[in-house]
Amino acid sequence: MKINRKLQRDTLAAATEIGYVLTFLLGLSFMSFFSVWTWEMQDARGDVWMEQAMEENLDSVAAAIERADVASRLDGNITYAEPVDLLLSNAVNLEFRMLLTDDGLIMQDHSANLKATRDISSTGNTFHSGEVELAGIEQIWVVMQDNKVVITTNQPGF
Repeated sequence: MKINRKLQRDTLAAATEIGYVLTFLLGLSFMSFFSVWTWEMQDARGDVWMEQAMEENLDSVAAAIERADVASRLDGNITYAEPVDLLLSNAVNLEFRMLLTDDGLIMQDHSANLKATRDISSTGNTFHSGEVELAGIEQIWVVMQDNKVVITTNQPGF
C-alpha cells in the first residue's frame, strides 16, 4: 500500500496562525511597556519615601539635640542621653551618614547626591560634634556630657 500525501495550501489556516503570532507579539510589547511604566512609578515613589524618611530622621535627631541644649541651659554640669529610633535602618545599600556640627545636622549619602540639613539653634553653652554611619543602624544616641553634645551609635554607660 502506497500512501500519497499531497501538500495542501490552506490560506485560511495560515492567516489564523499569523494572527496568533501577531497577537502574541502585540501582547508581549504591551506587557513590556506596562512593566517599564510601573517600574518607573515604583522607583519614583521609593525616592519620595526615602526623602520623607530622611526628613523624619533629621527632625527626630534635631529635636533630641535641642532638648539636650535646653538641659544644658538648666544646669551646665548635667549629663543627658536620649535614644532616637531611625527610619531606613534596613537600607544598608544606601550608605547614609549623619554629621553633627555646631551649625547644624547634615544627612547625606557618600556620593552627596542626596543631602538634607537641619539648623541647630545652639542656644546652650555646648559644643556639637559627631558622625554616624547609618547603614543598618536602628537607633542613635544624642549624648551630652562635659558640655559637649555628640551623636553616637553606642549607648552611654552612665
